[in-house]
Amino acid sequence: MSLYKQIFTAFVRSLIAIPLGITIVICSAIPIKEPAFSAEKLSFWYSPYGQFIISIADLETFAKEGKLTNHLAFYLDKLSSSQQAELRQALNTRYEISHVTVSQFTYSPIGLVVMKRLGRILQGDGYQNGLYALRSAIILSAASPEGLTPINVLRRFPLPTIELDLPLGLEAYSELSQLWYRKELAIAALKKQSEDEAAATKIPTPINDLSAKGNFSWQEQTFTFQNPERGVAIETTMYLPQGLSKPAPTIVISHGLASNRDTFAYLARHLASYGYAVAVLEHPGTGSKDFGAFLAGFGKTPNPREAYLRPLDIKYLLDDLERKSKVLSSLKGRIDVQNVGLIGHSLGGYTVLTLGGARLNFATIQSICNVPEPDVTSFNLSKLIQCRAINLEHGDYDRKDPRVKAILALNPIGGSTMFDREGLRPFNVPVMIVASGDDTFAPVVPEQLFPFTWLTVTNKYLAIVPKGTHFSFLEKSEKGVLNIPQSIIGIDPSLAHPYLKTLSVAFFKTHLSNQSEFRTYLSSAYVKTISKDPLTINLVTSFSEEQLKTALTINP
Repeated sequence: MSLYKQIFTAFVRSLIAIPLGITIVICSAIPIKEPAFSAEKLSFWYSPYGQFIISIADLETFAKEGKLTNHLAFYLDKLSSSQQAELRQALNTRYEISHVTVSQFTYSPIGLVVMKRLGRILQGDGYQNGLYALRSAIILSAASPEGLTPINVLRRFPLPTIELDLPLGLEAYSELSQLWYRKELAIAALKKQSEDEAAATKIPTPINDLSAKGNFSWQEQTFTFQNPERGVAIETTMYLPQGLSKPAPTIVISHGLASNRDTFAYLARHLASYGYAVAVLEHPGTGSKDFGAFLAGFGKTPNPREAYLRPLDIKYLLDDLERKSKVLSSLKGRIDVQNVGLIGHSLGGYTVLTLGGARLNFATIQSICNVPEPDVTSFNLSKLIQCRAINLEHGDYDRKDPRVKAILALNPIGGSTMFDREGLRPFNVPVMIVASGDDTFAPVVPEQLFPFTWLTVTNKYLAIVPKGTHFSFLEKSEKGVLNIPQSIIGIDPSLAHPYLKTLSVAFFKTHLSNQSEFRTYLSSAYVKTISKDPLTINLVTSFSEEQLKTALTINP
């Protein structure tokens, strides 16, 4: 490869990292005022050859008209036509985020970290972090008629020169290409695997609609219990089916960060109508109430011990239910606490996986997280949460509970950092992982796909909604603390809820109630019959690490 082609291939990849980073930043509403200065040139060093300067006006002409000025042609002519097209597409990619979108996330500690990391790639005068200039440029771009595009951000950068840190840009590109570009290749490979599995399976008829309400009515009960290590009462809502002839198997639902019991009330009621006693607890410290106080400046940042305390919340809840089922007339003989299923979303996904045997892998946590923040380039938001576990005292953290017989994890985090391959090795109960292709907060490749391939348990399932997001399986709660814009929520979540209702009933009927006739619903062929545009779903029961790695290395 010629010198100039090598240099500008690196340059193109660094610029492509910028729009991907912008997708995880939500603009905040502040007064809009055009800057006194706007960027005229972009400067970067390529050691040992020295400094290179690109005119922003030349880049803008190329982005808008596809024309190369003489100066820009001197460099970009060295690139292939596909590389030129890739750069132009990256510069023109428009993100439908309004400047009036109010986002607490942008100014939260996590949002600030993300902006600082972007600001290390696009720096200001004197190679200072470009955080504030970049934030201004993003907001001004979103408010402009052209909308939020990378070329618009570059043009509105309120300093004459943008200093591009090329090495950091390349590091960001390497990760983000897997998180966003190459994940499409992985999803395509999963779809093919699903089609192959479906072709080898016949669906018997008639077959029931498991997304429809079941045959049982249910009664809602609210109570509290204690985790002795917290010192506060933990609020729980139970949905208890009526009219069963035997004790109902118990299902516990664990919410994610900044969430609460309401977000899965629809699923709890649905499972109760199929004969399950469903308990939805609200974890102290990471629920919407405590997290809202933190964002408002009146509370503390989530404690690193949450990785230790959350699984104990569920253990003590089960202990409390076991005790109550023996002494309270309203529960006596009505719930089976030795036959338990778990559902967890996001951080709740981590929580429930530990109760199936997954353990914190401190070797991986140390190697990934023991890096000073100024040297971190990752834009995997879930790692910001996972790396808090580095502050825990080392130990085996074995939280496996023999009462747990089946686990359903929705958009779980933990796979890339807290568990890794070794941490998942002890996991040994039937499991279903439900993933979303457009999940910004728990990226599908490192957090769900690789972990699925590492699981050695016989009965495992991976369901993926390619156009789903981190919020696709949640129900809007009035207690929510984050005003998430529709562009981040994605396609109407109500379209995904029937999938989760169907799969959860089929999964727990098969692996918690031991009703083998429901296994038919846990097949690629059946899921194909319920998949609908614009929010489709695929299911696989087999997908290897070799298949995933092969898919990720194919040139898009």
